[in-house]
Amino acid sequence: MKRYLPFIIIAVVVAGALAAGFWFYQSLAPQESTVSPAAATPGSATAVNSSNGVVVVEEFGDYQCPPCGAMHPDLKKIKAEYGDRIRFIFRHFPLSQIHPNARAAANAAVAAGKQGKFWEMHNLLYENQAIWAEAPDLTPIAVNFARQLGLNTAQFAQDMNGTAVSAEVYGDYQRGISMGVTGTPTIFLDGQQLTNEQMTPDKIRAEINRRLQ
Repeated sequence: MKRYLPFIIIAVVVAGALAAGFWFYQSLAPQESTVSPAAATPGSATAVNSSNGVVVVEEFGDYQCPPCGAMHPDLKKIKAEYGDRIRFIFRHFPLSQIHPNARAAANAAVAAGKQGKFWEMHNLLYENQAIWAEAPDLTPIAVNFARQLGLNTAQFAQDMNGTAVSAEVYGDYQRGISMGVTGTPTIFLDGQQLTNEQMTPDKIRAEINRRLQ
């Protein structure tokens, strides 16, 4: 028995390391996303390209990310200005390792989307970011937002904590990884990532105009 003891110890250490690694991965892997009403199926991870003179604007965002919150009003204006000349898609990319409430916020937006109120919840989360960002538990705040939107709160809470919603969020996150996204906000126009220098409202408009022409 003594002869095998070192091997047993090594096996236990390796198993422990693998378990720790799996837990760490799970803590980083966010869990939906959604497209504007005129776009494709919410949370879809299919390729998006412009067609019929419509520019595809695809944003990867994190609801707890301060720069995302700061950019939200400008992107909201751009969506209103261009209307059906752009197809705006929001993909969830929660950076859970630095924003502990980001994944729950993404789940809340997707859960609201199940009742047709994705964009309304999306706006509430960004516009009230300072209220919930450091909350120990986002759920009661999100349920209150759902109540304000007239949602079935019991169904909302169930969906928010459900595997289907988590899978949609995680699908968005994996799409971002596959496209080289490393931070938020990140924006693609017709599949082409904007540089840091292009990430201003005026330059985004200029890029959209160039493509529309």
